Amino acid sequence: MTAMDEAKWVSLGVDRDAVVAVMTLAGQTAEPELVGARLDRLLTTHAENESIVATVVTALNDPGWRNRLVRALGNAPFLANIIQRWPEMLQATIAAPAFPDPNALRRTVCDAVLACDSLAAAEKSLRLWKHREFLRIGLFDLAGELSLAATTQGLTAIAEACLEGGYRWLDRALSAQFGQPMVEKDGAPPAPSRFAILGMGKLGAGELNFSSDIDLIYLYNHDDGKTTGPRPLTIKEYYTRLGRDLIRLLSTQTADGMVFRVDLRLRPEGESGDLALSCRSAEIYYESWGQTWERAAMIKARPVAGDLALGEAFLERLRPFVFRRYLDYAALDAIRDMKQRIDQKMHRRADYQRNLKLGRGGIREIEFFVQSQQLIRGGGDARLRSRETIPTLQTLGALGHVDPDTVHRLTDAYLFLRTLEHRLQIAHEQQLHSLPEDADALHKLARRAGFADAKALLGEVAATTQVVHTAYRGVFLEGERVRREKSDPLVNALLTGHLLPEARQEALRRAGFTHVERAEQLLAILQDGPPKMTLPESTLRWYRRLAPLLLGEILRASDQDMALENTEAFLLRVGARANYLALMVEYPLILHLLVPLFGASPFLSRYLNHHPELMDSLITRDFLQKPSDRSRMGQALSEQSARAEDDEERIRILHEFKNTEMLRIGIRDLSDITDLPETMTALSTLADVVLTQVLVDARQALERRYGVPLWTTSTGERRRAQFVILALGKLGGRELNYASDLDLIFVHDGSGEAQYTDGENSLSNPAFFTRLGQRIISVITTLTRSGRLYELDMRLRPSGNSGPLVTALDSFLNYQNKEAWTWEHQALTRMRVVAGDQELGEQLNTAVRDIVQAARDPAVVGHEVSAMRTRILREKGPAKGDLDIKLSLGGVVDIEFLTQYLILSHAHSHPRLYQRSTASALLAAGSVGLLTTEEVERLLASYHLLRLVEGRLRLLHDRPENRIGGDPTLHRRLARLCHLPPDAEILPLLRQHFAGVQEICHRHLPGYPVREDLA
Repeated sequence: MTAMDEAKWVSLGVDRDAVVAVMTLAGQTAEPELVGARLDRLLTTHAENESIVATVVTALNDPGWRNRLVRALGNAPFLANIIQRWPEMLQATIAAPAFPDPNALRRTVCDAVLACDSLAAAEKSLRLWKHREFLRIGLFDLAGELSLAATTQGLTAIAEACLEGGYRWLDRALSAQFGQPMVEKDGAPPAPSRFAILGMGKLGAGELNFSSDIDLIYLYNHDDGKTTGPRPLTIKEYYTRLGRDLIRLLSTQTADGMVFRVDLRLRPEGESGDLALSCRSAEIYYESWGQTWERAAMIKARPVAGDLALGEAFLERLRPFVFRRYLDYAALDAIRDMKQRIDQKMHRRADYQRNLKLGRGGIREIEFFVQSQQLIRGGGDARLRSRETIPTLQTLGALGHVDPDTVHRLTDAYLFLRTLEHRLQIAHEQQLHSLPEDADALHKLARRAGFADAKALLGEVAATTQVVHTAYRGVFLEGERVRREKSDPLVNALLTGHLLPEARQEALRRAGFTHVERAEQLLAILQDGPPKMTLPESTLRWYRRLAPLLLGEILRASDQDMALENTEAFLLRVGARANYLALMVEYPLILHLLVPLFGASPFLSRYLNHHPELMDSLITRDFLQKPSDRSRMGQALSEQSARAEDDEERIRILHEFKNTEMLRIGIRDLSDITDLPETMTALSTLADVVLTQVLVDARQALERRYGVPLWTTSTGERRRAQFVILALGKLGGRELNYASDLDLIFVHDGSGEAQYTDGENSLSNPAFFTRLGQRIISVITTLTRSGRLYELDMRLRPSGNSGPLVTALDSFLNYQNKEAWTWEHQALTRMRVVAGDQELGEQLNTAVRDIVQAARDPAVVGHEVSAMRTRILREKGPAKGDLDIKLSLGGVVDIEFLTQYLILSHAHSHPRLYQRSTASALLAAGSVGLLTTEEVERLLASYHLLRLVEGRLRLLHDRPENRIGGDPTLHRRLARLCHLPPDAEILPLLRQHFAGVQEICHRHLPGYPVREDLA
């Protein structure tokens, strides 16, 4: 402003300080020299309108409005022109600065447009409403008072309001001319036709720019029918005409500008398709011919005008097309191809490097990054079906699919690039996406975006786009990089078919394969898919892209023959399911987990062979992290179960959760991330969590049907009856191994009177809890397509199989105190409450502790423990010369029996002996002097080795197995899995440990048997 300008504005009532502040603010804008000129022009043009002059003076004297007005005039000629031409819009905004509720705005705009009696009037009304709201949004946006989300949502709200107003005006005019469209079908009375407008792209996501096209799809509910007028149109003709008129109404450039450019190329069949079509026709198209890019587009689809309920119902029916049930990594290939076509097209344009939207590291790469994850995972997790980019990115991070640093960087990048895009477009309301080449224009953009100069802006753009492209490459191009790096001449030679049969077989032998014929079968599968299965060419391409990666990993496996066998079984299961093949191709590092698993454990391989969907879990960021503690694991399962719609879904969730966690534990174990005690604890915690959820689900189901079981105290108080699951054996000691049975006892609170449930279909408490026990057993042991959850052993309950399934507390304690054998008290040393009511659990823990710590004669206990050991050896022990990890003399049972003998004999005097874990009890026995330090160390070393071999046997045999036969291949595999030195032999080592355990047992356990005891 000049000094004369200053005097002029002061004379009008603007404070001198305000004039100085205006000049200061103007200096921070893109065109500081034009701020004063635009203010002078505004004053000159409307000098006779005292109201307008007063509004401008008031605005300049107010710090907030002064900032908004000056930044708009100095940064956006588009907004300056609106203020100049329609200053009453500025007045209205100042008088009511709050952003209207979108629904209220829609009603207001519709009322104004429907009040128009001509097309010209309706056109003018829509344009003025659009300019008014754009001015409001622009004023606050340029002043830095709106978030990007608030800006884009405000722009979207006025677009929806104008669409609704325009549609309703045209529908009224068209029906007045041709009559109302009515659906006539199946002999039913005619019913009014329904019409919906879907917003696609940024409109559907609520993320419009200042100069966005609005992408639309027109839908109506049914083809059959016509209008009711004297010149009837078919329903299709009616809505096609309405749709064309709506495009003209919104897009035509008039003296008042335009509302929005309209683009319908995202409709089925694009520009060659029908402008408007029925919902059923659209569904058939997507189901039959829909492509991956159309799935991606439909993620953002949203009803924005017309019959919103019709649009929502259509999108719900289309959901299975958009979001596949299981992880869909084949979508990555299609999105990558789409981006490559964009890049090829953009490379021919001079502005490729400057394009913020489609260029390298631009907005589209962030959108593709997010949408690819939605297509891959959205079928299994509704939380990933959001239309908005940033909220979806945040959800991906919260769910562990994207690391927090990448989420943070991409969020900042998106906010920066989209805001800069707005600064490009708000200047002249032009659909620009590229940084200007002209130095002056680039400088103005930098100032408009808050940068000191163009150099600072370009530096920030370069750093941001590099961050984006790095993340994009990690999703879409990492697999290709790994494939190039893993190229292996031998693998290539075996797969190209250039070797003669004899040379190929010799190469396979040299590579380490014992079974050359099986190896050749695998090569055939990798080239042509499973035998006797006709596959589409697209699936065969995935097999051939996977072939070198998979074969290379097998060649590097420590046990190539086992890896070969289990890999072949896995591929035969996968068959034509391209999404799993794509997963391994797109994330080749997953093969570092799979192939070692296939080369070490048929037991864990079975999980994947029968359920390849479990691979979905392997790519989560935290898969190999330490398994959660019981509380977090239980919460995760509870939340998943709560989302189930029925019992069948809950059971599926239980199996999937258990199998996924088993896979996690097994891979961590075989990868040496964890040790044996941690593995056994993790397996036990998993069983605890599953049992707890089974009990919760079963009890809730029965209580819904029969009511809550209650009983009456001696004082007349009605109390809820309690129930617990007791674990004994390995689960009780938190020493569960792979494929272990669960030894369980069910106990309920059985004291008091009037024991019955409070529902309409009342049951006695014993009947209720019996049904509860039966339901728990059924859920755990029923054979499903996922197998059984666990094998159960209920024989340790009072009276064994002849006793009641669920025992009342009084009966349980009476039996244990008066009737139980010593071997049953041995079992009690490892009893633990794993699920159920806390109060009853604490009562049982206390009572069992008292039983275990009761005073006993060590000699009597020792001979009874040894007598049971002799009986087990006679009835179940291995034949002479055979080796059984558990039952051979000196095996696992001997260490456990010795430990239990020490607890029962001496816990009365040494309470610290009462430890449920065998290893902990042995350490306690050493600390109180019952065993020497050397004996404790030898027993712990033997127990560790034997339990390790037991686990490895089960991983190798795919079943509970404790015996080792004479197979030298098995011996070598066991030695390798147990990490023994290369020259160590497993059988001599085990016999050495057996002998050491026997020696200690003979020393401390009265009556301990020898082989002759079995004669």
